[in-house]
Amino acid sequence: MVIGGFFFFFYMFFALAASIYRDYKLESEITSFEGEIDRLADLAHQKPQDVQYFTSLEYKDRYAKESLNLLNPGEQLIIIPEETHNVEQGPAPLMTDLYSPTSVLNKPNSSQWWEYFFGKTLSVKVPAPDTLNPEKKVDDEVSG
Repeated sequence: MVIGGFFFFFYMFFALAASIYRDYKLESEITSFEGEIDRLADLAHQKPQDVQYFTSLEYKDRYAKESLNLLNPGEQLIIIPEETHNVEQGPAPLMTDLYSPTSVLNKPNSSQWWEYFFGKTLSVKVPAPDTLNPEKKVDDEVSG
């Protein structure tokens, strides 16, 4: 009899706990559905305002200017560069002058290696000996 009462008590406790857990799960689902309903209601109330905006002349004008690169009659396009761009005036030095074979080969060996690994040149071919030292060629012709 005591064992039967123990099993009956255990069964009632388990049924009560399962019922409470089911109620908790249902309440949490109801809360999440209510939140979803509120979100969809807000979205539904926003739709007429969106339709009104997307059919307005201001939106059509903005879309034509930003996406299609069009201008209204009489408008002029002005491009303002960002502050990070520095515009320098004057002649730009030619890269061929900065990294010609003679200019690179006349540098110290460490500078040549630096130019090879980190500079604008990958390799420089040694020109003919007479182009490296033009004074020596003149000296040879004078002495010869």
